[in-house]
Amino acid sequence: MAAWYAAGAAAVQIGTSIWGANKASNAADKAEEAQIKAIKARYQYDLDAWDAKKKQLNAQREETVDQIFLNARNQGKQRAYSDVANLEKYYYNLQIRDRNQRGNEAAFTRSEDVYQQTTDLNSIQAKSAMDASIKKLEEQKDELAFDRQESYIEMLQTEGKLRAKGITGRSGAKARQAEFADYGRQVTALNATDDSMGSETRRMLEEIIRDKYSADLTAYASKMLDPGVLPEPIRPDPLPAPEIFIPRVFSDFDFGPQPIEGAMPASGVAHDMAWGQAIQGIGSAIGSGLNAYAGTLGSGASDPWAGYDAGTGTGPAMGAGGGSVMGRGTYGPNFGL
Repeated sequence: MAAWYAAGAAAVQIGTSIWGANKASNAADKAEEAQIKAIKARYQYDLDAWDAKKKQLNAQREETVDQIFLNARNQGKQRAYSDVANLEKYYYNLQIRDRNQRGNEAAFTRSEDVYQQTTDLNSIQAKSAMDASIKKLEEQKDELAFDRQESYIEMLQTEGKLRAKGITGRSGAKARQAEFADYGRQVTALNATDDSMGSETRRMLEEIIRDKYSADLTAYASKMLDPGVLPEPIRPDPLPAPEIFIPRVFSDFDFGPQPIEGAMPASGVAHDMAWGQAIQGIGSAIGSGLNAYAGTLGSGASDPWAGYDAGTGTGPAMGAGGGSVMGRGTYGPNFGL
């Protein structure tokens, strides 16, 4: 009976191993299929991301180029506006300069005219003052000459009176001498007056000359200096155009290597691994059953082939628990090879 129990246990173990191996194989197949799907999905995602990044870089470059051209156009408009504004300012400053130049030249001409007229007036006034002084001196000299003549006439009249009175001798001589002395004093006084008037006239003339020179210096000090030629404003040059740099077109190496599909497990590896482990268990179970059957033979059990007719195929049941079907023997559960 122990052999039958061992053989049953081995059979159950073999069946369970086969069922478990089948379940493990199915699970391994599903896991392998899911892994393959995940790898393919990941590869497709990486491929789409790589393509999207490539399009993004190209779009960013196009946007950068458009921005560069936009900035260049804006800078061109700004340079054109600045050139026009600078040119207008130049012409405005040129008009101011020309007007100041004409004003300075007119003021200088007027200053020259005023200076010339002032010096002419000073000369006229000096000449008039000198003429007045000289005329006054001449009048005074005429008056002195008249006084001399009058004194001389008086002397002659006095001498005539003395002669008419018949005064002679020493008394006549003294009287004539006194008359001559008086005449001499008068002439001396008149000469001294003449010299004094001459000196005064010279002093007045010198003073007139000094006054004229001082007036001329004052007029010259008030005279405007020659303004010369005012510098013209610098004509502005057009603003230089800046250089622009266009980024190069992307090449394949700028996008990096294209994603590759990940390594997938070999088909049937998990399936074969599950069945390999199951077959190993089934072999162990079979070995255990044979060992159990060999133990029953060693204990004196009957030979299951005893009484078997090879010609008819009939005989006793083959193995413990065996029977016959239509006159043929059947293997019992303890049949061993």
